[in-house]
Amino acid sequence: MNPDVSTSQGGTKLQDDLDHIASQMFKLRFSFWALRHKNRADDPHDLTEPEFVALDTLIKEGTCTVGQLQKVLDVQPAQMSRIIRSLESKGTAPLVQCQLNTKDKRRIDVTISRLGQRAHHEYRSRRLQANKDIMKDLRDDEKAELAKLLQRFDEIMSARLTGSHPPTPG
Repeated sequence: MNPDVSTSQGGTKLQDDLDHIASQMFKLRFSFWALRHKNRADDPHDLTEPEFVALDTLIKEGTCTVGQLQKVLDVQPAQMSRIIRSLESKGTAPLVQCQLNTKDKRRIDVTISRLGQRAHHEYRSRRLQANKDIMKDLRDDEKAELAKLLQRFDEIMSARLTGSHPPTPG
């Protein structure tokens, strides 16, 4: 029997490999989370992931309604209200400002404050630096291989998010 298609407990070697890789990816996600929480005291704004995504959306899109942010974050209205309230009350000044939409008084417009922009920048910089710190122990060839694989993952994930087919690697 070909060793590449041998089975263990009813699965193929390829399936076993995929299971192992998926398990490793899950473990890495947990490790990233654990490292972030280990160093959470260093974060003056103590942003959660959904709060960062809300700020990131406001940086990229400008003023958004609460409903637009809710759609991006894919959360329930009560959860979005808690996120907005938290961003309004973190730190010494609000990270976002809310006001009635001038065209539709039923809607609330959310804008990012200067402090919110700074909090976004600091959070992103800390996350990027943490990633660099982890990768500094990789050899140059490992970094190149990782960069290639991450690019491919980005293509696949972006395609899935948009509902299209990922480009064939070439």
